[in-house]
Amino acid sequence: MTDSIRIVDHDDDRDRWDAFVEAHPSGHFFQGWTWGEMQRGLGARPRRIAALAGNDIRGVVQVLIFQGATRPFAVVPRGPVADPDDVPIVRALVDAAIAAAREEGAFLLRIEPQWVWHAAHVEMMQGFGFAVAKQWIMPRRTLLVDLRPTAGEIWARFKSNTRNRVRLAEKLGVQVRVGGEADIAVFEDLFEDMTKRHGLRRAARETFGLAARAFAGTDTMRLYLARGGDDGPDVSGIIVFVFGRTATYLWGASSDADDARKLNPNQLLHWTAMQWAKSRGCETYDTFGIPDHDVDVLEAEYGRQTGGMWSLYRFKRGFSGTVVRQLGTFDYVMR
Repeated sequence: MTDSIRIVDHDDDRDRWDAFVEAHPSGHFFQGWTWGEMQRGLGARPRRIAALAGNDIRGVVQVLIFQGATRPFAVVPRGPVADPDDVPIVRALVDAAIAAAREEGAFLLRIEPQWVWHAAHVEMMQGFGFAVAKQWIMPRRTLLVDLRPTAGEIWARFKSNTRNRVRLAEKLGVQVRVGGEADIAVFEDLFEDMTKRHGLRRAARETFGLAARAFAGTDTMRLYLARGGDDGPDVSGIIVFVFGRTATYLWGASSDADDARKLNPNQLLHWTAMQWAKSRGCETYDTFGIPDHDVDVLEAEYGRQTGGMWSLYRFKRGFSGTVVRQLGTFDYVMR
């Protein structure tokens, strides 16, 4: 049982908060202190709540309050950070999150836990008054690459087509470099062109610069850019975060120019990022998002379906990861 619920709002609590989230099996950098601070630049107000047993943290939840068109709404990305089987702790955190959202005048609280799907945990959330959402922000399924083997063993597990594309990019002279804050504008331009080209949902342009400044000096966020040779333009890029034992590929962007596509830079970008993550002690590389279908459907359909998430799945499948389905998205409507 929890002894108390405490609202955390002092920078003195930052290190302790992050240490708990990083070490917890369901911890995610979206529940990290820095991510909450970065979201202030996008109009969010973070509310941080810890469940304590004596002096020990048993669980935390970071609630982000955004101003909607008419009323505020609240989002918990990849939280609460708690053992889903510890129902009293989860209940305490969820109740506190509802109360915080209500205090902010929110009409909706959306929670998207970093828990592997289990029917009992879905029923638990429904028992707390949440409905399974028809829309979601966080991807329901992802593909995780195991970084614990040696680099040679990881490479050998890749699909042959992926290995061949890495070799081709190297043969064509593709150069991968680590970008700095000054290179964020390059990535922003590539990202805007890509989302417009494919009709994808756009992130606010300022998101990438806000993240670069928030995580500056920590070497926990890397922008990798690929170009054709030393003097060629940047044609592709990815942004990867390291938090605890997991590296997460969050954003990618690329040019659709014929010369750029012929360079095949994307597999090389990810292989470079995986090697960096492994050197940082990461055990998992989260490719962050594939179609929400069972593995047998993915395997049967990936070669026939085209466009959108299916094309993305074919690309990510080449790294031979494990498909994992998260619990999903849950909405609580204030009454």
